[in-house]
Amino acid sequence: MNQSKPTLFIFILSFCFGVAAESPIHVGHPVGVSNNFVTFLNDLHPGNRIGYRIHEHLPLEAGPVLESVTDMRVEPSEVQRLIEKFSNAPGLYRIERPVTEEGWIPQDWEFYFAPVEDGIEVLWVVETKDRGLPMYYSAQQCFRMSGKTNADWRRKVAETPAFSEYDLWAEQEKEKLPLASLSYFRVGGVWTPFPATFQKKLSRTPDGRMLEKIAGLTESEVERILDPQHPADFILDAENGLMTRTNLEGGWLSGLYWERTTHLSDHHPADCLHAIVNLGPIPPMSKRAIRGKIYWMNGDLEDLAVKWMSDFPSEGKSW
Repeated sequence: MNQSKPTLFIFILSFCFGVAAESPIHVGHPVGVSNNFVTFLNDLHPGNRIGYRIHEHLPLEAGPVLESVTDMRVEPSEVQRLIEKFSNAPGLYRIERPVTEEGWIPQDWEFYFAPVEDGIEVLWVVETKDRGLPMYYSAQQCFRMSGKTNADWRRKVAETPAFSEYDLWAEQEKEKLPLASLSYFRVGGVWTPFPATFQKKLSRTPDGRMLEKIAGLTESEVERILDPQHPADFILDAENGLMTRTNLEGGWLSGLYWERTTHLSDHHPADCLHAIVNLGPIPPMSKRAIRGKIYWMNGDLEDLAVKWMSDFPSEGKSW
């Protein structure tokens, strides 16, 4: 990681004429944890610190490995264009991370976090070595909204009482009230709440269903690969990877979207949303760039839908 001082947050300023970001959102590294974590602050929503974990568990794999960039149908020039565009973003925070863990095909990751008015634009650049990635190679991302009731070590990464379901549920259980969901995803063109239970919930997108079919994976095998310690209930299939939390009072949203999402989930011990993102296929010695966005904004669910369709118009045509 290209970081410098061990302060609470380490900022990389834009090299574009030395102009600082106009966004109210800041990205940095939380003190006392590994370089696998990032933290976000929003000047307009004080008292909340959202976290992010960029690598965990094992990938979901399916299909053959391509031999050439031509087969991948991704122009290297377009990958480079996106890298250059993000590299010049005001307030940019960049992470370099080699992936060498057991069970993973060796590869290099770069993450570009670029704060904007309503969140953070994200670019994930994956570069293979002498071994490429197959048609499906889905890696898990963890978007953390741990609250004040969560474990102390998790609160080093995130302390986000506005969006913490576990904080809310602790109060509701104390008052013997039914649990209320703050988490939503899209099913058949409609915003749908994740069931309000402590059991982890897992949903497939159309790409996820295809991945499981090609790989011949059962639901229990998918659960074991993604998180062997926390079994999940599969729920309704999602139409895409867009998901969000709202605050109980309304008016604020905190959401996540990645292109090429195959699965999404909620209700983990860290009080987080997960996006499982397909990095493949990538031939040996090649790159792919995947766009995503973290939303942290005023508004309701329909406001988020409008924003998302504007940010990813080719993805939103079906809405």
